[in-house]
Amino acid sequence: MKPYREQNYYELLEVPPNASPLEIRRAYKKIFDLYQDESIASYSFFSQEERNEILARLEEAYLTVINPEFRDAYDRRLIELGLVEEGKQYCDKTKEPVPMYDFKKTHIDILSITKRPENLRNRASEKPVIQNILAQETLAGTDLKRIRTELEIPLEEIAEKTNVRIEMLRAIEEEAHELFLPMVYMKGFLKSYARYLQVDENTIVNGFIKHIEEGK
Repeated sequence: MKPYREQNYYELLEVPPNASPLEIRRAYKKIFDLYQDESIASYSFFSQEERNEILARLEEAYLTVINPEFRDAYDRRLIELGLVEEGKQYCDKTKEPVPMYDFKKTHIDILSITKRPENLRNRASEKPVIQNILAQETLAGTDLKRIRTELEIPLEEIAEKTNVRIEMLRAIEEEAHELFLPMVYMKGFLKSYARYLQVDENTIVNGFIKHIEEGK
C-alpha cells in the first residue's frame, strides 16, 4: 500500500472513483473513527502528529469529493495524470435527461425548487441591513451569519443543499481559523454559501478573505 502522503483522495477514503456520495460519507466516518484520538486500533501505529496529519488529509479528501463541483475538477486532474480512466468516475444520475413520461412531474418539482432562490434574491435586495453589510469592504463571519439569519435560512439547510459539511459552515461563521482548510477550498465553500443565499459570491468571497487577512 502507498504511504498515506502519496495516496489520492479516493485511496485515502478507500473508495473507488465512481463511489456514490453515500458511500463516501460512510467510508469517511469509518476511517475517521479509526484515526481519531480515542481509537486504540491506530494508537500504537502512528504518533499523535501523524494521526493529526492523516485526519487533516481525510478531511480535505472528504470535503473535495463530496462537493460535486470540486469533485469534477479533481477527477479531471486525475484523468489528466493518468490515475483514473476516463468514464470510470462517478456520474450523478439525477443530472441525466429526464424520461418523457416523468417530464410533467419533474418540471413541477423543478419549479417549486427554483421559486425559493429567486425569492431569496428579492428578499436580500429589499433588506437594507443586508445591502449595508454587502457594501462593506470586509465581511466578518458574524456578517455572513447576519445575512443568513435575516433571510431565515437554517445552517443545516445550506449544508444539506450544498454538500458542505455543517462543521465547516459553522467554522466560517464563527471564524474558527484552526478548522480552516487551504484557501482554495475555503473560497469554494464561501461561493456555495453565497450562491444558496442568492447574494453576490464575489462580494462574499473577497470581503471575507480580506477580513481574515487583515486579522492576521
